[in-house]
Amino acid sequence: MKVLKEKDLPLLKRKRLTAEIDHFKKPTPSKQEVLKTIAEKMKASEDSISLLHVYPHYGREKSKIIANVYKSKEDLETFEKIHKKKKKEKKKTAPAQEAPKEVAPKEKKEEAPKEEVKDGKEESKE
Repeated sequence: MKVLKEKDLPLLKRKRLTAEIDHFKKPTPSKQEVLKTIAEKMKASEDSISLLHVYPHYGREKSKIIANVYKSKEDLETFEKIHKKKKKEKKKTAPAQEAPKEVAPKEKKEEAPKEEVKDGKEESKE
């Protein structure tokens, strides 16, 4: 891993890290692999790292990574809001709240029988 940019943000109690990871003849690294690599490099726990983006470069064996490394897990929880969990909870509760609506079958209008044309003669069904 090569650190491209590291910016210290003392008010937010974090460091903004921009790095580049080589993955020669391998697919783009998973989130867990990236977190583990950053934790080793920055000497921080995986719980205090927020991975923002992984940008794989097409045709190259490199990926650009942007992450926030907090001083503690508590700092991460105060500044980072996890919206994915809220979305999942909403999806689970939404069907339970809404009762299935019974749809009454639409009444079909009775139409007059259509006239059939056979060999140029009109016949009616009555």
